[in-house]
Amino acid sequence: MRTIIQKWGITLYILLLSCHLYAQILGDSFSSFQFATKVLLLPTLIIFLAAQQIDENFSKQRWFVFIAMFGSFLGDVLLSFNNLFIVGMVAFMTTHIFNIVCFNKINSISQPKSKKLIAFTVVLLSFCLFIFFQLKDAMGGLIYPVLVYMILICTAALMAIHAGGDVKGALISKLFWFPGMLFFISSDTVLAFNKFDWAINHPIKNIGLVTMLTYGIAQLLLVKGYQLYFSKK
Repeated sequence: MRTIIQKWGITLYILLLSCHLYAQILGDSFSSFQFATKVLLLPTLIIFLAAQQIDENFSKQRWFVFIAMFGSFLGDVLLSFNNLFIVGMVAFMTTHIFNIVCFNKINSISQPKSKKLIAFTVVLLSFCLFIFFQLKDAMGGLIYPVLVYMILICTAALMAIHAGGDVKGALISKLFWFPGMLFFISSDTVLAFNKFDWAINHPIKNIGLVTMLTYGIAQLLLVKGYQLYFSKK
């Protein structure tokens, strides 16, 4: 069974994500199927990662990843209900906090910073300010918890870059962790603009496809990166 999960876990995840996206295209009459396929995404990745043979040195560190993924699972469930937006956002904050912790374990923030990290710090700080000024009127009092969330996710992205300072994590950071965090940021940005602006003033048909596709790619890249890093090979 374990071998099957190791071999087909990612394929099953991609199939679930594809089914979810197709159900969105089919419309609200498939809302139950949309919900089911959405909430199965993270459990599939958790089981896939749990089934991997890992270096014993990373056994404790892997639990930080599991907690981060469980936070995303809770967020997926909670954000399916419009009145639980704040609680769902807090669940995803947990995801980013534990990703930050895990990346810091890989390469501590006390280690020398690269020029790339410094450059992207300026870029992502500017991005947070852009979100603030674009959505502060539409969000009202919600702008501050959303801004905290944006700071957390941008910090996780920066720590994903910094994790590349570790010898084993250098290539993984470039190919999986940092791109994964950029997809995560893209997904949440589209979600925020749609919820507080576009859906009210300029509805965009099937915009949820963009949100879920970028989110699905983000989770896949992050988990695949962790799998490679924790591997015995």
